[in-house]
Amino acid sequence: MFHRHDHFNELLHPEFLRIERKRVGIILGLFIIGSLILPVLHFLVPNLLRNFLNQDQFIGNLLFWWVLFCVFELSVYFRLGHAIKNNIQVPKKILLLNILVEFGLPAIVLYHAVKFDYSLLILEYDGLMFYFLLLMLSAMHLDFKISLGAGVLAGLGYFLVAFWGIEYLQPEQDVIQLQEIYTMRSIGLVIGGLVAGIVALEIKKRVNSYLNSIEEQKEIESLLGQQLSKGVANELMVKRNEVVGHKVVGSIMFLDIRNFTVMADHQSPEETIEFQNAIFDPLIRIIEKHNGIIHQILGDGFMASFGIAVKNENHAKDSLNAGLEIMEAINHLRTDQNGSNTRVGIGLHSGEVVTGNIGNEIRKQFSIAGKNVILASRIEQLNKRFKTQFLVSEQFVETLNCKGCFDDLGEVQVKGFDENVRIYKVGENCSCSEN
Repeated sequence: MFHRHDHFNELLHPEFLRIERKRVGIILGLFIIGSLILPVLHFLVPNLLRNFLNQDQFIGNLLFWWVLFCVFELSVYFRLGHAIKNNIQVPKKILLLNILVEFGLPAIVLYHAVKFDYSLLILEYDGLMFYFLLLMLSAMHLDFKISLGAGVLAGLGYFLVAFWGIEYLQPEQDVIQLQEIYTMRSIGLVIGGLVAGIVALEIKKRVNSYLNSIEEQKEIESLLGQQLSKGVANELMVKRNEVVGHKVVGSIMFLDIRNFTVMADHQSPEETIEFQNAIFDPLIRIIEKHNGIIHQILGDGFMASFGIAVKNENHAKDSLNAGLEIMEAINHLRTDQNGSNTRVGIGLHSGEVVTGNIGNEIRKQFSIAGKNVILASRIEQLNKRFKTQFLVSEQFVETLNCKGCFDDLGEVQVKGFDENVRIYKVGENCSCSEN
């Protein structure tokens, strides 16, 4: 069955609601300014605003419609604010009521002004200026049909008041000529609405393009955030066009799940993935809790950094506390499901590394490199030799001012390094709260 698309039942985007609220606020501001200026002008120069402002009956009618309009616009302004604040969806047809009131009021005021002033003078400048001002603001609806409709309402209202005024006043001038003048002005108002609609359509295209780009960026950031740490995702977005690397001082952590390959060989694929999720989920949260960034997750471990992708003067302390909390979490995670013998190896080292986005326009990866990254990896592997779970380098220990945390295991030969490296074991009861 064919369903006709109902243009005015569309829900307004929150950004369009903000634009509409601003438009109503501008109209309110102009009315308030006018309410303050008109009495002052009338008091200072009584003849400037002509005799109808001296007639109590017209003043009473004018105040009634003026106040009614202001109350209506205030209610619209606050209702829009409430909808924006509480994320309430508003259909576009609500704008039609605003248009009917905003373009109906001038016709009523013009009618009373012509009647009590017994003159068509107000139609010459005041009425036209007021209508054109509202038509310009109608472009802020960002809807061609609404702006065009506003132009039709303005032209119709002006036309009806003008032709009623000619019949009512029976002026001595050439009536046919007056009718032609007011008809052309009415057509001009319709054309003004048409132009406002075209402007609104163009602005809407640009606003939609902007909103779509924002939505796409949020989606990209969300997808990147699922595959990468937030810090790495932000770094890729901010420095996506940079080709020059940077030297940064921070701490690097390598973590490995012991005997993972053997364990996976005796499990189904579903059990392996379930085990990995059970292990990695709390560990990832711990790393992020201590201001760390996970650069890559391998099947049996990950590499993380502290103070590199995101600057952090306390990178060594944070990385140590993250490692200690990981050790505690692993003890709680030892269940029949993930193996009562689940153990990890952690290696920590501090030093200068090179960072940068490596790859091409198809694929890029935020990478950290240098001998200190390799050394951190080698230190983690030394846990197998010393039958430990948490080792750090001498350089890392010197970065901190923690006593009673580290047991000196002496100097060892590390593959790929000419000089021996002094290694320390981290005690289970270590607590480092100072820099």
